[in-house]
Amino acid sequence: MQRLARVNLDQQNSAAVELFGHYDEVTTILLRHLPPSTASMLARPEVHGEVVEWYSELQGQPYLLGNSEREQQARKQAEGLISQRLATVDKLRAELLQKGSISAEQATLLERMVDAAQHDSIQIYIVNKQPVMTGWGLGKKPIPVPPPVVPVPSKSLGWLWLLPLLLLLLGGLAWWLFFRPEPVQSQPMEPVKVEISKPEPPKEELKPEPPKEELKPEPQRLEFIPEPEEPSKVEEPPKVEEPPKVEDPPKVEEPPKQEKPKYCTKTITPAQRPQMVIVFDDSLSMLASLNESSAVINAFWDRWNNNEIISEEEKAHMFREPRRLTTAKKAATDIIDKIDPNIDIGLVSLRRCPGARNHGMFGPSKRKALKAQIRGLFPKEGEENIGTALHSGLRQAAAMVDGVKRDAFILVLSDGEESCDKGNTNVCAIAQELAKQKPKLKINVVDIGGAKAANCLATETKGKVFTANSKAQVTNMINQAIKPMVEKEECK
Repeated sequence: MQRLARVNLDQQNSAAVELFGHYDEVTTILLRHLPPSTASMLARPEVHGEVVEWYSELQGQPYLLGNSEREQQARKQAEGLISQRLATVDKLRAELLQKGSISAEQATLLERMVDAAQHDSIQIYIVNKQPVMTGWGLGKKPIPVPPPVVPVPSKSLGWLWLLPLLLLLLGGLAWWLFFRPEPVQSQPMEPVKVEISKPEPPKEELKPEPPKEELKPEPQRLEFIPEPEEPSKVEEPPKVEEPPKVEDPPKVEEPPKQEKPKYCTKTITPAQRPQMVIVFDDSLSMLASLNESSAVINAFWDRWNNNEIISEEEKAHMFREPRRLTTAKKAATDIIDKIDPNIDIGLVSLRRCPGARNHGMFGPSKRKALKAQIRGLFPKEGEENIGTALHSGLRQAAAMVDGVKRDAFILVLSDGEESCDKGNTNVCAIAQELAKQKPKLKINVVDIGGAKAANCLATETKGKVFTANSKAQVTNMINQAIKPMVEKEECK
């Protein structure tokens, strides 16, 4: 889950804050009846005092759509898609209320959510090619502006002013036609036709039209031959500027190699070697794809645990790569390849209930065997006594290290909470107990999927929490934590 925006609240947003508290209830209804993309278009609000932060379950780089001409087309497409989905939600609300599948209060929440998604305070982000809205509920629904009334009557009045002029013109024309006596003189003019026959020969003189051929100066099109300007490109040869590469000789700085402290060596005393144990969650929930949001995955496992019918297509879609388990295995094997070869590493897996499985300690010469054990961890559908034995695994891992006289740390790779003995255990209390008994023990947690169920293990033992998406940070942190505990310089 990634943060998209951070907005200040004011006293007028009390209704919006109250609606934020029903976000999970509304999205659960949407996920039960509509595609996940409908629920994901509403960013998750988290209120902290006078500030609200907006988060998205989608993975990928978020891009905020603005109002520039270049972004207008993308914005229109996103707004059209959002309008379609909101209309679908509103139609679903009416159908579910009519069938009695939801209460009147839940129908009201869906109606309020649709209305809040149309406020003038929303901003649209594009995450993984899907629109995500922030700021919903904080503004007001824009009032449509009616189109301006065109003063049509003004045009009809213009025609009324023309009528008197038309009448005057018609009257004048009628007077002229009625009182004109001249048409009788037209008859004696007929002999003029003879004169017209005489000038006919000069018409032949019109044949000098051929001089029009002189207009053929079309060859002026040659003016488009300014292409000879291309030779200007010949100016490119100034690339001869390459000689400045002569600056390379400053490599003469090699003499500082004399500073190599070849007289110092790093040794490790057996009594000071730190100890490490990997606690690996290989429960069924780790088969879920990292491309699905936590809300979708939780809704899937609720149906699974209630023995509801789930098609093979749904299973294949939920368990597609990249899986949480695959990512965790890759991170673990990368870490093993970079840990100091003088350190023994233990392995505990959490799949079995009621107790986790202790695979033992692996010395420097058994690193390949350790990686093979990790690659072989895989839960099977229908397997009996399967769960997440986090409490038992933590106890066993702590018993494998000293933590009093020798530095030690435990790396927990998990995506959930204790599920084998929920009512009688508290992993946070166990972490507090271990912090008192083993002051040199630190627990680092890789939180896969943002469950935050085991994060208190790191908090109580002064460790650190990382997510599965930042494998490079996990590897770097472990190497930095190990170096000061295993290396000791002795200079002769």
